[in-house]
Amino acid sequence: MKLKKILMAVCSGLCALMMSGCSIRFGTNPKTDPKHIVAKPTRICFTGELDITYEEFNKEYMFYLKSSGITEDSSNVELCKSIRETIIENQIYNKVLLLKAKELGCDVLTEEEEKTTREEFDAAVQNQIKALGDEADFSDLPTGTEITDEMRLERGEKEFNELLESCKLTREELYNWLLAYTISDKMIAKYKSDLDPAAAEETLNSYVEQIKEIYETNVSLYEQGEYYEFWVPEGSRRIKHVLLGFDDDTVMAIQTYRQSGDDEAADALRAEKAAELADKQAEVEQAIDSGTDWDEILLKYSSDATGSSLYPDGYLVVPNGTSYVKEFQEAAFVPENVGDRTICVSDYGVHIMIYASSAEITEEKHNLIIDTLKTNIAQYNLSEDMDKWVDEYAFETDKKALKLEDEEDSGSSASSAES
Repeated sequence: MKLKKILMAVCSGLCALMMSGCSIRFGTNPKTDPKHIVAKPTRICFTGELDITYEEFNKEYMFYLKSSGITEDSSNVELCKSIRETIIENQIYNKVLLLKAKELGCDVLTEEEEKTTREEFDAAVQNQIKALGDEADFSDLPTGTEITDEMRLERGEKEFNELLESCKLTREELYNWLLAYTISDKMIAKYKSDLDPAAAEETLNSYVEQIKEIYETNVSLYEQGEYYEFWVPEGSRRIKHVLLGFDDDTVMAIQTYRQSGDDEAADALRAEKAAELADKQAEVEQAIDSGTDWDEILLKYSSDATGSSLYPDGYLVVPNGTSYVKEFQEAAFVPENVGDRTICVSDYGVHIMIYASSAEITEEKHNLIIDTLKTNIAQYNLSEDMDKWVDEYAFETDKKALKLEDEEDSGSSASSAES
C-alpha cells in the first residue's frame, strides 16, 4: 500500500514550508530544455495530460532543496538522488490521482471547500512570512535601528517572494499543491460513500475478536496497547484518585526493605507514614464531599495531579489488570456503586479513590470508530487503485535528465550551476 505516497504526491512541496533563502548548486542537467518530458505513460496514450516536464520536476526539486537547507546537492549525492527519485515518483502519483479525480467528478471544489482551502493556504504563507521575518538578518541597517514587527513582516515578505522567484514558482502554483491535497480528500470521501455499509462493522467485529483473545491470553499486552479504544472487558471501571504521596526518602526506604525481603519492616514504615497523612486525608475527603471542583482538588493535594489530568474521566482499570500497583488494582473494585469512595495505601502513598464510571464503548464512541474505519478502508481502497492505475500506465522516466543513473550507466557526469 502506498497511501503515504499518495499524500506526499499532492502536498510534498507545501509540507516543506520551512524555507531558507540560500542559493543552490544542483546536480541535474541545467542545459535540459525546460519543456523536455522527463516522465510519461507508455501503455495508455494521453495527449500530454500525464506528461511531466523537466520544468515541473525542477521547480519542486529546487523548492525542496531550499526548504531543507541543502545548498550543494553534488556534495550530498545519495541523499539528493533519493530526493529526486521521491519527487518524480510523487509527481507521477499526483498526475494520475488528479486525472482519476476528474473522471470521478471529484476535481471541482464547492465554494465552501475553495474558501477553506484558500484560507488554509493564506494562513500557511503568512506564518512562513512571519517566521522568515523573525529570523531575518537586519545587519544592513544602521546600528541602533529599532526593528519593528512591521519591518520584520516586510522583510519576511521580501525573502519569501525572492525564494519563490529563485525556484521559478508562483504563489498560485504553491496553492495548487494544497488544492490537490483537498481534491485527494474528496476522492477518499467518494470512496467512503461508496462503501458497503456492513464493511466497517465486519472489520470492527473481526478486530474486537482479536482484542478479546489478546486480553484473555495476555492482560499486560492488552493494557500496553490502545485496544481499549475499540473494546473493554465487562466490569471495567474508570477510577479517579488523589494520591497523598510519601516523600522520596520514604518511598526509597520501603523499596529497599522490599528488595531485601523484609516486607514486615516495609509494611510497618508504610503504615506509620500513612497515619501521618490522616489529617490531610480527612481534609481531601471533606473537599470532595463539599463539591469542590475535582481539578482544583488534584492541583492542591495530589502527587499525581499531572497524570490524572491526562485522564479527565479517570484511569481505566480492567479486571485482572497488571498496570497498577496491586493495592490500587484491588481497591478499584471495592466500591459497589458509581460515586462510591474507598481508600488504599500503597508503597507510594495514600490513594483516595472514587468509582467515577463504568468503562464501556458508548454508542457515540462506536459510531465514531465505525466512521474512522470507513475512512481507513476508503484510504486503503484508493491506495490499491492508485497502485493499479500507475502500473497500467507504465510510466517511463528519463533517468539521464533526472540524474537517477549511476555515472557508469549514464555515461555522463553531473554538471553544476547556480540556480
